[in-house]
Amino acid sequence: MKAYFSRLTLLVMALVLAVSVLIGCGGSGSNNTSDLQVFATDDLNLGYSGVWVKFYKAELKSTTNGSVTIFNDPNGLTVNLRSLNDGLAKFILFAHQRVPNDTYNKLEFDVDSNLTLVASPSGTATQNTFPVSLNAATAGHSTLTLNLNPALTIPGTNSIVVDFDLANWTVSGSVVTPVLTRHNGNGLNDPNRHHPFEFKGLANGITGAAPNQSFTLDMNHGGSVTVTTDDTTQIISDGGSTNLTNSARVEVFGTFDPLTNSVAAKIIRLESEFEHEDKVIGTLSNPLVGNLTFQIAPTFTRGFSPMGETITVHTTANTHFRGRHGATMTETEFYASLLLLGPNSTAEVEGTYDSGTNTLTATSVHVESEADLGEDEAKGTTSVPNSVASTFDMTIQESEGFTAPNGPLHVLVDANADIKGNNGSTISLSSFFNILAGGTKTVELKGAFNNNVFTASRIKIDD
Repeated sequence: MKAYFSRLTLLVMALVLAVSVLIGCGGSGSNNTSDLQVFATDDLNLGYSGVWVKFYKAELKSTTNGSVTIFNDPNGLTVNLRSLNDGLAKFILFAHQRVPNDTYNKLEFDVDSNLTLVASPSGTATQNTFPVSLNAATAGHSTLTLNLNPALTIPGTNSIVVDFDLANWTVSGSVVTPVLTRHNGNGLNDPNRHHPFEFKGLANGITGAAPNQSFTLDMNHGGSVTVTTDDTTQIISDGGSTNLTNSARVEVFGTFDPLTNSVAAKIIRLESEFEHEDKVIGTLSNPLVGNLTFQIAPTFTRGFSPMGETITVHTTANTHFRGRHGATMTETEFYASLLLLGPNSTAEVEGTYDSGTNTLTATSVHVESEADLGEDEAKGTTSVPNSVASTFDMTIQESEGFTAPNGPLHVLVDANADIKGNNGSTISLSSFFNILAGGTKTVELKGAFNNNVFTASRIKIDD
């Protein structure tokens, strides 16, 4: 019997800036090429929490039988299509390319023949395959095709939304038959609907002064995109230096902003000895100090598809531990910080994944407060300071990035918060609460607003 997915939509993301490819007659040059973006999204599918597909290549086919490669990653880029919906469609940047002016009637994706489905709410993961009829020339690969009707004319269109129409995908035994359609792109221009993702490549054209910088990321899989940093960006380096340099190999975890046509970086990992290992970025939970383990719910993976809604991470005596802003930590300090941060933390783990046990043995772990990765901001006057609980209330004067409550804003100060006095100097958590105890103050906050609490990772006293 066939089992049907509820509708899942995939938009395959931005292709803007790379090699000029000749199709038919004509030369390479700015007059003969144009920008094109391709995005990915997902309609809500309550039956699955994970639909993990590995992409190797994407090609546009022209009406004159020409072909343009717009994405190419021999190692494969694994995407959880199901993650791209939280009740509304969310998007990731899949590629960003510059393509020859032409008319295109087909978009083909070279993917791994195997895909992983994670059922909800059981969390049971199963290995499935695409039909033999979709087998590609490369063994173990399949070809998924979107017929463009009407045809895509470039110039004239600068983006395309591919719908991996899971409402019409079917499962028979372990064989999944896909359907691809073209999506209308509703919501694509809303920055809040874009999902964080990781992009790898070379940093070039760096401008500005830290922490507010920008650079062009020439991506490994083709094309390029502008990346911006600010005081919420965490820059991590095995060597200790956190200075961006031209031609440096970097891994950028961030969110594409369609209004600025750039990626706002949350974590930048400089050239790493661990860059070829399995990797997961996600939300941390259930740290067990005695067992040296914790759980992570993956937002992004590299090198594998997780066999469950969460992954168990094992650390060892050889694991490299890092905390806020990449500071080196001991094992004891690391697990103490996990207990302190609780569920409001994001971990970046590299190591070796075992699909049989759904565990990752970590060679490198970096953990940040979730507030550090947020972009919510608020300004207002303080009241009810509680130094024991590290909380206070705020009467909001200005807010950005979240829907402010009707009453006072309840604020929790992150244990590792960066706190500045009114002269710009760094002050301790205890000094901050001593100041608040002296009377009402105006403060500016940066952090994350969740469950009616604003967790502050940056605080500045304005008076």
